[in-house]
Amino acid sequence: MSAPPTAGTPNPPYLLRTPRLILRCQGPEDAVRRKDAVDSSGEHLAEMFPLTPEGPMTLEAHGVHIRRLRGLFDSNQDRGYGVFEPDTGRMLGETGLLKRAGIDALEISYWFRRDATGQGLATEAASAMVKTAFEFDKVKRMDLMCNPANERSAAMARRLGFTFEGRLRDRQLAPHHSRSDLLCFTLLAAEYPRTQASQLPLEAFDFLGRRLA
Repeated sequence: MSAPPTAGTPNPPYLLRTPRLILRCQGPEDAVRRKDAVDSSGEHLAEMFPLTPEGPMTLEAHGVHIRRLRGLFDSNQDRGYGVFEPDTGRMLGETGLLKRAGIDALEISYWFRRDATGQGLATEAASAMVKTAFEFDKVKRMDLMCNPANERSAAMARRLGFTFEGRLRDRQLAPHHSRSDLLCFTLLAAEYPRTQASQLPLEAFDFLGRRLA
């Protein structure tokens, strides 16, 4: 018996360009950039990148993680994008589309380095993910989860047009997350055309560098 369908496109965007950002699938050369983004952020990213007994996450560990992300991307599973400054190539963070939301649905994920917050860049990257999910993946629903203490993420979800559905108790969605309650926000395909994400100028390119309509 064949597996049930899940959200995804057979020719996904590997690179996205917004007015202020480049979002792309990562490669080995990004391990140094990723380590700099995390190490320079200190406590800001401590929950997502906790210190090991030996100290900060090593360059090799970042490389291993990028390999895993790339493997998932290339096999049309979760798609993680590095977020970069177009002019300098500096890594600002990561965002992505996760398939754990269920059939015909995707969940948005993201983190940004400390000195890139407060400028609307995370909202711009998240808007790119929303637009990609609804216009390329043709999903029926998008989810956004955040810790109740993460007021920035909750506020961003509302700015993007997501509706607060409820508080999920005692959840842990990934090994690097601490166990806690989560706030669940949802955006439906019928609601997407009224969101600011639908108006975002966005260029998308496939694995071969061809522009996607």
